[in-house]
Amino acid sequence: MDPIERWIAPMLALFLVIGGTSPAYASPPAPGAEVFGKLPVQTDVAMTPDGNWLAWIDHQEAKPRVIMFDLRSRKTQRIMAVPEKTKLRELVWNDNQTLLIVLSETSESKHDTETSTEYFRVIAEDVDGGEGRMLPMNDGSSYERFKRKPPLAELVAIRTPKPQVILMAIESSVDTCLLEVNTRTGDAKVIKVGNRFTTGWVVDHEGRPVAREDWDWMHHSYHLFALTLDGVKELFRSDDSTPPKLMGLVPDRSALLLLTTNGHVRQGAWAFPLTGASPTLLVEDPDADVVSALSDEHGVVQSVYMSGMKMRTRWLDTAAQHRYELLERTFPGKEVFLAGTTSDGTKLLAKVETRSTPPVYYLVDLNGHRADIAGEEYPSLANVQLGESRELTYKARDGSEIPAYLTLPIGMGRTAVPLVVLPHGGPGTRDMPTFDWLAQFLAARGYAVLQPQFRGSAGFGQSFLKAGWRQWGGLMQDDVTDGVKAMIEQGIADPHHVCIVGASYGGYAALAGAAFTPQLYSCAVSINGVSDLAVLMREEVPMYNEAISASQSTWKTRIGDLSDYSGLKRKSPINSVGSVIAPILIVYGTDDGVVPTEQSERMAQALKAAGKSVELVKLSGEDHWLSRTDTRTEVLRQIERFLKDHI
Repeated sequence: MDPIERWIAPMLALFLVIGGTSPAYASPPAPGAEVFGKLPVQTDVAMTPDGNWLAWIDHQEAKPRVIMFDLRSRKTQRIMAVPEKTKLRELVWNDNQTLLIVLSETSESKHDTETSTEYFRVIAEDVDGGEGRMLPMNDGSSYERFKRKPPLAELVAIRTPKPQVILMAIESSVDTCLLEVNTRTGDAKVIKVGNRFTTGWVVDHEGRPVAREDWDWMHHSYHLFALTLDGVKELFRSDDSTPPKLMGLVPDRSALLLLTTNGHVRQGAWAFPLTGASPTLLVEDPDADVVSALSDEHGVVQSVYMSGMKMRTRWLDTAAQHRYELLERTFPGKEVFLAGTTSDGTKLLAKVETRSTPPVYYLVDLNGHRADIAGEEYPSLANVQLGESRELTYKARDGSEIPAYLTLPIGMGRTAVPLVVLPHGGPGTRDMPTFDWLAQFLAARGYAVLQPQFRGSAGFGQSFLKAGWRQWGGLMQDDVTDGVKAMIEQGIADPHHVCIVGASYGGYAALAGAAFTPQLYSCAVSINGVSDLAVLMREEVPMYNEAISASQSTWKTRIGDLSDYSGLKRKSPINSVGSVIAPILIVYGTDDGVVPTEQSERMAQALKAAGKSVELVKLSGEDHWLSRTDTRTEVLRQIERFLKDHI
């Protein structure tokens, strides 16, 4: 059934138990790579403040589109194509008439030792048609600094008291400015000027800038400022190598909410009064960090999230808490994300999923006591039985408990099965308790899939995170190795059929696994992975210094310093190709904006020169995140074939 047609009938009644049993049937063949590899059909579903319109990113066709849907007539109002070579990133309604579309474009690197650059744009489109407007779009002298393509075009306030006016942060070559932008004309006016280290702004309900944060990543210097009529007042400073996170205003708008340790063991939610008074600890958990927050359209924080294998919520807004608890009771046992609320609070948009069930968007009418499907990311998997996902911990060699997700193939008995260990990227990120298309694809092929949250992963405390710093090829790799051994000891994994697969840092871990523990793995797959740390740091850090790229500022701290050049070489898989036994598949995108393509090319050349079994797959025009259906599907096909041949 077409996703739009599903509006004709309600999916369920709110506050009723969702359940039922399925009829017995023979297990059908597992869906192919084209099903798991296809970009989610509907994503970023967004609802207008009055609840009369939806918009979503649609991937049913070869080229992505933006759909505007009229809920009153239950008809598609507009279907909009996007410019060539751009990627849709986010949708958000400015008001009941104008949709803001955030997209990016890759500027290709000129040399394989460099990375590409991702440029962001915002386009405004109206429900009644007409030409879209690039925001901002201004030829005045005050706009001269932004004549070049800005790598940063960030939405700061999507709604202000002024009709058809939003606030945006734009980065120039010398500073970052806060602009007042008219969504109908594209005209822009600078209202505040920061500096080249300014990374965030906070505005009040009147649209007035009240705070700014600066992060000088070269010197690990963070500053939080209140913006007053009398000037700029410093509220907080930190010299930690990981900057705090400014989330917005507390519900009474008297203070800023900052996620920081502030001298404590765990990261908590702190309120910093705009007056400059002493900060107050709002939320802290003895066993987890506070890692993120949910804010309303005015930048007021409604809740904060605690880390762990399951994300937990602490609410600051009681009305929002009540609405969310209704959703939790409606979808028990599911991860529920509140994706939108109407201005009057009577309609909610919820994204619902688990690690074994694909995301579904529901439009929930609190007055009508009903919930309708508003969108499905993987409708082809809606009635497919997928692998069972479990949370577990295992002991590392030093006795530390390492959390992990384990996804088991359907119908797995007591006999050990082939194992794919799937370390995540980052490495300072983590896997989430949400649907994972790659893990489920592998489980559907009969493999058990282990996703270890090794030390260096985010979300399990600062000490756990920092334990992985400068441990590429060391403690982090040991944690992955110990996870594989634990699965073998527990009779889950067949010790003679284990493959390590990963992307980004996970790609490095895959190469390191094959090079440093060659007896453990039957094969390895690296996707956009790092192979030579010494070359990476020698060539990447100077480039990012010039570009003032905060996203790469922690590489030196977390990977290692060039003063330890021999150590970096020792931890680089490219220098241990002689130890490799297992066949290796290397995949990379030519438009990678994070890892230089030479990291894959040179590793393949080194393996080939050493007489090792290696395959190299180049994805023309693909980025670091596999953002296209055709290349994502091709990667899955290559992995499926490679695993079938080798484990």
